[in-house]
Amino acid sequence: MKITCQSIIFILFFVATSCDNLKEKCNNMPEQIIGTGLIIPNALIPHINEFNHNYGNEGYIINCEEENNFELSVSYDNEKTFENIDFVNYTVLGRHASGNCQVIYKRNVSKNEVTKKYIYTILVVHCGYCKSRDASMNWVLVPKIENDFTVEFIVEYERQKGK
Repeated sequence: MKITCQSIIFILFFVATSCDNLKEKCNNMPEQIIGTGLIIPNALIPHINEFNHNYGNEGYIINCEEENNFELSVSYDNEKTFENIDFVNYTVLGRHASGNCQVIYKRNVSKNEVTKKYIYTILVVHCGYCKSRDASMNWVLVPKIENDFTVEFIVEYERQKGK
């Protein structure tokens, strides 16, 4: 089988632009927001360099400064300023999740008084078939979680079809 120079150039061009083309077709993705439910909507907790740590599949519940091993802070003004987290009134929840190509994380925290459980659900909406991956710890700020409550972390995935 003879491969021509034109064929090689075509293949290289296709490989180099395929991710960009898929991203352009993924314009029906939902808007990224901090979260819904009990999540404080304007409290942005920046994500530290995700790839320097092995988070595994466990969820994190940070109730006090002594548990804040990640040295997290919060911004209420779209990352213009940062301040220490008020652990007297708030708890930080986090759970690692990732997706391919273009990714949006839909986060929701709900509370079940009967089962004494908080449920933190992360829906990873992704589009495209790139080799690139996006990862997030999905840190969110919620009102202080009572000591007799547990937290369940759920990660679900949804693939958006490009146009």
